[in-house]
Amino acid sequence: MEEQLSPNRMNLLNLRTQIATAERGVGILEDKRSAIIKELLRLYRDVIIGRHTMRDKMQDAAVDLFRAIGIEGREGVISAAFAAQRGISVEVIERNVWGIKFPEVFHDSILRRLDARGYAFMTVSSAIDAAARRFEILLNLMLETASVEAHMRRIGGEVNKTTRRINAIHEIVLPKARGQHQSIRRTLEEREREDILRLKKLKKVRQMSERGGLHDLSDKA
Repeated sequence: MEEQLSPNRMNLLNLRTQIATAERGVGILEDKRSAIIKELLRLYRDVIIGRHTMRDKMQDAAVDLFRAIGIEGREGVISAAFAAQRGISVEVIERNVWGIKFPEVFHDSILRRLDARGYAFMTVSSAIDAAARRFEILLNLMLETASVEAHMRRIGGEVNKTTRRINAIHEIVLPKARGQHQSIRRTLEEREREDILRLKKLKKVRQMSERGGLHDLSDKA
């Protein structure tokens, strides 16, 4: 049920202030939405480029892996992979930009030297080293792309949230406040007209009374 406000000048002024504040607020929100849409488009381009690059790197890694299997055999590659396995420290830190919180991924260096992969590099072919390096590059790119995609999803959610707030102001807050303002203004204007008419009638009655008094005095004289 819509709230009914008393038709007085205080409520009229309050509604006028509320309308002005809502209009300024929606302007700020629209500026914010424009800015984050630009950021969203930039991130989208980065994600598309990252995914295309990742696809190319996956193909390169697969080619080198199959070459290594062809040279060292399946067991030789599995043995080298087992020796090279390691944990990767990944830290997710929440950042805040424009009031938007999003996770940013930080990780240790993925790329390693030949002698840092856990196996005796003199005992394996260069094909295994090449495949290992390809997959390290791929993993590094995957982590970077994941961070950008997480940021993009948060930005996209904020665009939707800001758009809903703008629509609520345009479609609910402002129409309601303007309708109440117009209703109160009309009521006050109608009262003012009625008061003017009432004063005119009172003035006319007073004037008629004064004329009647003068006539009585003249008759007595």
